[in-house]
Amino acid sequence: MTRRLLLLTLIFTMLLAVAAPAFAQSPVASVSTGSLNVRSGPGLQYGSVATLPYGFGVQMVARNDAGNWIYISLTNGVTGWVNVNYLYTNYPTRSLPVGEQLIAAPLVPTGANTGAISLNLRTNPDPVAAIVRVVGLSQTFELIGRSYDSNWAQIRLPDGTVGWVEARYVTTGVPVRSVSPSDGSVYAPPPPPYGSTGQPTYARRHLVVAGDTLAKIAQRYGVNLYAIAAANNITNVNLIYRGTYLIIP
Repeated sequence: MTRRLLLLTLIFTMLLAVAAPAFAQSPVASVSTGSLNVRSGPGLQYGSVATLPYGFGVQMVARNDAGNWIYISLTNGVTGWVNVNYLYTNYPTRSLPVGEQLIAAPLVPTGANTGAISLNLRTNPDPVAAIVRVVGLSQTFELIGRSYDSNWAQIRLPDGTVGWVEARYVTTGVPVRSVSPSDGSVYAPPPPPYGSTGQPTYARRHLVVAGDTLAKIAQRYGVNLYAIAAANNITNVNLIYRGTYLIIP
């Protein structure tokens, strides 16, 4: 009887050992926003290599040193960086290895002229700039840049010709605003509203309650979470305190 009990105990222990890995958390996450940009580097200043819809599942590979950007890998071979605030996961992202120097797999976005029978390709993002050539309806191209306000797209035609077209006439695989500016401008946070005194004036304040995150608050008010962080001198966008008031720019 004792031998049988010991044998059953041994079998049960072995089964637990085999089953334990099945309950271990995997470094996977799902997209928790409507359209998430996968960027070539860990920051908003990097261009987008892909966009992911709500609920899309991703494999998390690494993180940046601050832990607010996650390097992901898709099953189609695309890799890149996404903001941790727009991922839902049970995996502790701080456990991911730091890989700040990882570079996204190169992927050039494409597009086509869908809004004009004859679309002028210009030398600069300016309606009076010289015309390089005319782009026909349905002509495809590579999207290689944009103007600072995203009203113009810099494109490369199949024959290598490069120029600028008005973004409103084209359809692209990723939003024009998601690629890096190529008109000489750089990424910078939008300026705050100014009153007659020349100082920033903020009319809105938000009381932080249980369950609030900076990303949720930003989505509620329709503003950039980094703009809220800057207005409130927040250095860690993943850490806010219940019961405090936040200025909403």
